[in-house]
Amino acid sequence: MRQMIIGNWKMHGLLESGTDLAREITSAIEPVLAARDVVLAPPFTLLGHLAPLLSRHAVRLGAQDCHAEPEGAYTGDISAVMLADLGVSHVILGHSERREHHHETNAGIRKKVQRAREHGLCPVVCIGEGAHQREDKRAEAWLTTQIVECLPPEFDGILAYEPIWAIGTGVAATPEDIESRLTFLHGALSRHLETDDKSHRVLYGGSVKPEDAASILAVSGVGGVLVGGASLSAKSFLGIAQAGLSLAP
Repeated sequence: MRQMIIGNWKMHGLLESGTDLAREITSAIEPVLAARDVVLAPPFTLLGHLAPLLSRHAVRLGAQDCHAEPEGAYTGDISAVMLADLGVSHVILGHSERREHHHETNAGIRKKVQRAREHGLCPVVCIGEGAHQREDKRAEAWLTTQIVECLPPEFDGILAYEPIWAIGTGVAATPEDIESRLTFLHGALSRHLETDDKSHRVLYGGSVKPEDAASILAVSGVGGVLVGGASLSAKSFLGIAQAGLSLAP
């Protein structure tokens, strides 16, 4: 399975700075693309502007959310069909920050997933457990509920695991933690989708940095990484994308 590196720029980047960052990344990304898929998810304001540049370099364009309806009286929202119209191929859904700050529910995320697929977008669905679930030994039940309630039975997108308990806390998830959790998630995903196929991509998204990217990407079952803050520096993002690969100088 080809691994995927997704850069989530979150609410960062103006026209000039975002263009410069995308150019820095695309100018050096070609060797990586022989082995891995790369997606950049800038803010909505940059999607249309960056689409031609990323397309020329075979870097896929991602969005950070979409609405569950194709159109309507939803001031400030963006629909999946609008994203597809701009050339977006992937959309991040259910990110922990949206669950927290926008009070998104599993049921609402499931509707977005279905709408994204209807319009040809690949949903990247984020799930994860916080410190309370981990400490109370409820993490696996919590994650299973998210899988069952967020993913329709015909789901063919990407799952992204966020160890929320580790993000921004200074407590890092070890490769052993990651392998154990992803082994569980592959099994839970197969059971929910009623298939023996465990080849679905499951990404890791816990404050990934260049210095730990190689060890994370080498973990069995890791289908790639979802990169947050480190994707705002071309040097850092490229370091992660290239980690563990034997690239010609």
